[in-house]
Amino acid sequence: MKTNIVPAIFTTILLLLFGNTKAQYLYDSVFFEMPTSKIVIDAPENNRWQIGQPGKTFFNAAHTGSKAIMTDTVASYPINDTSSFIYIIRNPYTQTCFTSMSFWHKFDTDSLTDVGIIEASYDGGKSWLIAKDTNDVMPLWSNFWWEADYHAASDTYTSHLATITGKSDGWIQSRFNWQWWIPVKSDTIMYPLDSLMIRFTFISDGIDNGREGWLIDDILTSSAIPEICSGLDDHSAQKALTISPNPFKTSATITAGFDTSNATFTLYTSTGKQLRVIETNSNQNPIIQRDKLPAGVYYLVVSSKGQWQATKKFVIMGEE
Repeated sequence: MKTNIVPAIFTTILLLLFGNTKAQYLYDSVFFEMPTSKIVIDAPENNRWQIGQPGKTFFNAAHTGSKAIMTDTVASYPINDTSSFIYIIRNPYTQTCFTSMSFWHKFDTDSLTDVGIIEASYDGGKSWLIAKDTNDVMPLWSNFWWEADYHAASDTYTSHLATITGKSDGWIQSRFNWQWWIPVKSDTIMYPLDSLMIRFTFISDGIDNGREGWLIDDILTSSAIPEICSGLDDHSAQKALTISPNPFKTSATITAGFDTSNATFTLYTSTGKQLRVIETNSNQNPIIQRDKLPAGVYYLVVSSKGQWQATKKFVIMGEE
C-alpha cells in the first residue's frame, strides 16, 4: 500500500502551476481518527454512512490508521437507499481561485445501477452542482475538472468518471480540482464562516446484490494562497482562451484574447507531468503539435511573469 504518495501525487499539479514553495498553498485534511466538525452526516439515524473500523470482506481496513467513513461498517448497503455526508471546506480554503481535493477509496457496487456521486454547494446547501467537467457555471464562473485516479494495486493511473460504480481494484486515490472567481456565500446560521460544501452521495437501486458499498479515507484539500489569486478576480482571461479544434488528432491552434506578449504556454498530462513549453511568436497564435503524444486528456496552462493566467483542457483522439 503506497501511502507515501499522499500528498505527493496530489500536490504535483499545484507545484507545477504555482511554484515549488509549500508556502504558496494551504492544506486541510480529514483522516477520521479523531472527531471532526468538517464532516456532517445528515440524519444519522437513517443514514448508511458511518465512521469507524471497516469490518467487511473487501472493506477490511482503513487506508491509514484504524478508522474511515463508509456505507455501514459491517453490513452491505440496503436497496432503494440514498445516503450522503458533507465535507465542509471553510476559510481560508474557500477564498481562493484554485482548490483541489483528493481522497483514497474502495467501492464495491452493482455496476451502472448503484452509484456514488460528488456534488458541490456554494450557498450553504441551498443548491448543488455535480462535480464533473464543467465550464463557466453561472453565476459563479466555476470550472470543475477531474485529474487521474492512482491505482495502488497496479501502480498505474487512469482517467476518472463523474460517478463511482462497479468494483475497484483495491485502493484508488482520486482527485478533482475547481476554480472560481467569486467567493462562496456566507451562511451564518448553519456555518459561521464562508464555506464550500462537498457532498458524497451513494444511491442504490431495488435489487439486493449483497455488495459492500463505498469506503473513503484520507481526504486532503489544497488551495492556492489568496496572493496568487489577486490578479484573477476577472474570469475574462479564462473565457478568452480557446483551443481549436478540440478534440484533435494532429494539431490545434491556441487563441488567447488577452495580452500574451510575455506569456508562457505549457502542456501537462492529466496527472500533472510537464510535457513541453510551446514556442511562441507574439505575432502568431501558438500551435499545439501532437508529436506522438498518446490519445488522452491534457492541460494547457498560460502564465505570464510567473503568474497564472488561464488553464484549458484539451483532448487528443485516436491514432495520428
